[in-house]
Amino acid sequence: MTRRWLAAMLGAAATLPYAAGALAAQAEAAASVPAASAASAAAIPFKRTAAVPAEAISGGAVGVVLISLAAIVVVYVLRKRLKLAPAGPSEGALRIVETQRLGPRTLLSVVEFSGGRYLIAQGEHGVTCLASAPTPPDAAPAAPEQAR
Repeated sequence: MTRRWLAAMLGAAATLPYAAGALAAQAEAAASVPAASAASAAAIPFKRTAAVPAEAISGGAVGVVLISLAAIVVVYVLRKRLKLAPAGPSEGALRIVETQRLGPRTLLSVVEFSGGRYLIAQGEHGVTCLASAPTPPDAAPAAPEQAR
């Protein structure tokens, strides 16, 4: 391989008269180096670092966990204080009795409002009331059932 490279370099040097001397010197220097040392010279050097003590890693991990827990507590307190928590079941006039997903963007819901039940379709093009009926007398205001 060294002879082919030397021949190629000398051929290129012949076409460039001003660089012929420098290329010939490089080719001769490369040919004079033994193959074993040429392979080791071609290896990419890398920096070897000392082993990291286990105490440094565990201390950093504990710090990350403590900061994460502090952030979770701050978010929880702010949600409670600013009343940003999602509303649970309420005793209002509107109650969702059941919801059924018909497609990726289409829902069918039964909503109880003002003594009546309404079948509502929710889709890409809006909300449509499909049917209405009075609330049955045996319908107790239990927790809403939602299928997702």
